[in-house]
Amino acid sequence: MKRVNETNDGGRTVAGVDIGGTKVRFVIRSRCVTIYSHVVPYVAASNAEFLRLIVSGLEDLKVLAFKRGLTLDAIGMGCAGMVDRKRGVLRFSPNMTGICEIGLVRAVEDATGSPAFLENDVKCALFAEWTEGAATGARNVVMLSIGTGIGGALILNNRFYVGHHGYAGEIGHIPVVQRGCLCGCGKRGCLETVASGTAIERYVRESLDRGAASVMMREEALDAQHIAAFAQSGDRLAARAFRRAAQYLGRVVTILVDTLDLDMIVLGGGVAKSGLLLDEMKQYAAAHSLSLLFEGVAFAEARFQNDAGALGAALLAEKQLEGCSIYEV
Repeated sequence: MKRVNETNDGGRTVAGVDIGGTKVRFVIRSRCVTIYSHVVPYVAASNAEFLRLIVSGLEDLKVLAFKRGLTLDAIGMGCAGMVDRKRGVLRFSPNMTGICEIGLVRAVEDATGSPAFLENDVKCALFAEWTEGAATGARNVVMLSIGTGIGGALILNNRFYVGHHGYAGEIGHIPVVQRGCLCGCGKRGCLETVASGTAIERYVRESLDRGAASVMMREEALDAQHIAAFAQSGDRLAARAFRRAAQYLGRVVTILVDTLDLDMIVLGGGVAKSGLLLDEMKQYAAAHSLSLLFEGVAFAEARFQNDAGALGAALLAEKQLEGCSIYEV
């Protein structure tokens, strides 16, 4: 079994797919360069609809590659939620209603004729950051991805840590608020309910309904991206919403640092792009972590941001096709 850094011939052509709660990103990577990237918004209410979308998109990629004189050597898929990578099955995704127990790998391989691999989307994003991005050289690193929900992934001792059941990294579902809001996973008070993009939107709208002072109108609080713009222009309510989310993130980062003795924390996802979370999160963790464990821990924003999941899926597929050792034994 080869190690990740023992092979990189650069001659393969691989597809990467990042499947989120509301959109799918497709990429083609050939000779170590991303040559195509496309995002498709979607709404799927059933496994059948979901499969048709993914398979259709990958069939289009196969045709596009062929027109460029290329053949897809492998397909990597990153999907939000809990995936069984050994069986190639998406088990459950809290933010994808009606989609569960779906055999993605078999369906894709049957449709395209290319070997396919499935992994959690944040693990894919972390792999991109670890091999070519912000976490290059880190030995023990955790990534938190802040978007519609909150995902996580862990590399420990230079290997993905997936745990006993294979689902390690569900950081967004660590309970942080007793008797808090209902989460998509079915529990209450998860980190996702107070620190995700969805949570930031809910906090602002509920605050406005209670008469909180703000230059925002309720209809302007469309999503975390719009709220971030108000925060950056000095709106106190918008800034408070991000500061509150960052402090909850810092609380969980404190647990991770004190438990795992990490080298690095990487913050990614669409909401993190605002730049309003990292510093406050780090300050909270610095104030509450054990000083000997916090010393030397690096904090960074993801380099690839929205492209990380699809790029990482492609990189993972390439390495697994080459027989590289990626996961802990």
